[in-house]
Amino acid sequence: MDPDTSAVPLLPISLVERLFDQIQNAPFFIKDRALRYVGANHAMVLLCGATSREELIGKTAHDFFPREFALRYEVLDQRVLSSAKPIKDRLDLSIRAKTSPLWLLFTRWPIHGPNGHIVGVAASSRSLDTPLGHHPRFAALAKVVSEMQSNYPEPLRVGHLAEKAGVSQSQLHRDFVSIFKMSPHHYLAKIRLVAAMEMLHSNTSIAAIAQACGYSDQAAFSRRFRAAVGVSPGEFRRSARDASMPLE
Repeated sequence: MDPDTSAVPLLPISLVERLFDQIQNAPFFIKDRALRYVGANHAMVLLCGATSREELIGKTAHDFFPREFALRYEVLDQRVLSSAKPIKDRLDLSIRAKTSPLWLLFTRWPIHGPNGHIVGVAASSRSLDTPLGHHPRFAALAKVVSEMQSNYPEPLRVGHLAEKAGVSQSQLHRDFVSIFKMSPHHYLAKIRLVAAMEMLHSNTSIAAIAQACGYSDQAAFSRRFRAAVGVSPGEFRRSARDASMPLE
């Protein structure tokens, strides 16, 4: 069954796609009410691991993402369709071309047809792996982020990081929220979770992964992991092996 592209008439989809093609690292898509892709920009094509826009059209997230990720995306899409209200600036974990994890800041909008009914959902996003480099404090924060990435198993030392950036602790917090849309503590949690996802593709025990990634114990790690990904670390490991998608 072909997607009902005529049900998304506000702007020619090809024009919207070309506009969003100009923005790198910012996946954009349009879906119909059946949650099939009817439009996407080049960044979304790359995120899905597809070779062309045409490969996406008429398919759903389940064709390109692991099941637990696709289900979470579609829950959000359905919420927009049923409520007719946007979901703005939601931080979400994704997987680029079924290989490497990344964090995206998504906004989803309902699409209204000529009769006012909701006929689809559109979404744009920004990768938090490529933050706002033009921000006046970005250079200082880049040093802080590098320090956090090198020492993520260690407890967060906000005072040390603020000193490294040459700002107060409160200013460091404001800068993180301004650029990354999250606090330093949440950013460290993001780094740890991505590291854990990569390690789950190895034979390392889950308890050892929890310790290596700075979690107090395996139970705390499992709670945090399930809250972010939607499945337990063990389920994620089995799903990854079944799908044969080792991280590079």
